[in-house]
Amino acid sequence: MTNIISPSPVVTLSNGVRVANFSSPHPFNFTDGTVCPSCESDRVKAGSLDREDVESPFPGLPGVVAVIPKFKLNNVLREELRQLQFDVGVDVVLVPFPVLEAIREDGLYNELTKSATICVADRLTKAIFIDRFCR
Repeated sequence: MTNIISPSPVVTLSNGVRVANFSSPHPFNFTDGTVCPSCESDRVKAGSLDREDVESPFPGLPGVVAVIPKFKLNNVLREELRQLQFDVGVDVVLVPFPVLEAIREDGLYNELTKSATICVADRLTKAIFIDRFCR
């Protein structure tokens, strides 16, 4: 199947690891100076999870609602993740943490093994490790 949205930006880090930006509108800056560009707006929009909120009163605050979001993968996301999983030019697919949680909920964690989130090396500069990814 061909991509119906813009492709994921992919960069090769200094250690040879090839990283794809799945859907972030922001670039990723790595500790080795490599920058993985942001995604095109159509990819960012297509990378949005389906969301079902569970609402309840916020404890001790009348009129305030506590929202527990529950995210779900849709068919477009599943297909894009699978394409990147089988792309031999990609080693790690950087996904937002809610996407990783949705992958787990869908029982796809052992299938989509390239999917991971960033591991921040420096909170001030927001530099990301080149050899550590959160799974």
